[in-house]
Amino acid sequence: MNPKKILFLLLACPLFVFSQVGIGTTNPTKELDVNGNVRIRGLSNTSGTTTPVSVTEDGTLVTGFNNLTAPGIKFVGFLSNDLALNLDYNFKDIILSNELIDVLNEYNNTTGRYSPSIDGYYKISMDFDIGDYSNNSKDVDILIGLWDFTANHWVLRRTFKHRDNNNAGMGSGRNESYGITNYLQLMQGHSYGFRIFTDYDNNVTRDAKLKSSNSGSTGTSLSTNFSIEKVL
Repeated sequence: MNPKKILFLLLACPLFVFSQVGIGTTNPTKELDVNGNVRIRGLSNTSGTTTPVSVTEDGTLVTGFNNLTAPGIKFVGFLSNDLALNLDYNFKDIILSNELIDVLNEYNNTTGRYSPSIDGYYKISMDFDIGDYSNNSKDVDILIGLWDFTANHWVLRRTFKHRDNNNAGMGSGRNESYGITNYLQLMQGHSYGFRIFTDYDNNVTRDAKLKSSNSGSTGTSLSTNFSIEKVL
C-alpha cells in the first residue's frame, strides 16, 4: 500500500473511533444521537400490542416475545365460576379458565398447571374473594398458595381465618377480599398450580366459596385473579 495512504489512515482512525453520529441532528452529543423515532424490526411481534423492552447482559435489546429471558407479565387469569369450598381438611385445585394474558402459552386452563419456559425469579400475585359462608360465629381456616406438582410441595402458602361478614344491612354477593404477593424462583420442567385448603369447625355448613365476581348495588365485576410476572 502506498505509504501516504497508510499515513492518512493512521491519522484518520482516531477521528473515526471517537466520532459521534447524529441522525436528524448536526450536533450529536452521544456516540449515536437520534432526533426522532427509532424502529428496530427485530423487536416486532405478532400480538398486535406494545410490549416493554429489556436489555440482556451483552447489551442486546429484547422483548418477552422474542427472548425467554426477558422480564415482564407472563400470565394473568381469572376464576370463571365460583369454587365451592365444601371439602373439610382437604385441597381443591384453582383452575383459572378465563385467561387475560398468557404470553408464551405456559398455562393450561384445563388442568390449571403453569409450566415456565425458563428458570427465573417470578412475582406471584393472588387477589381473591371469599364469600357465601353462612355461619357468623365460626371461622373457616383457609390455606392458599402455589403448589409445585413436580416436587410435590408448596412453594408459596399463606393461612388466614375467614368469617362471613354479611349482616341485615348488606345485600347478598358481598365478599371479603384478600391479597398475596411474593417473589419465587420457578424452574423450567416443573409444573405449578394454585391450590386452596379449608378446615371447618364441627357442626357448621360447609358453604364458603372462592368467588369469581363481586356484586352489589353498583354493579358486578370480576374479582379472583392470579398473575405471574418474570422479574429476573
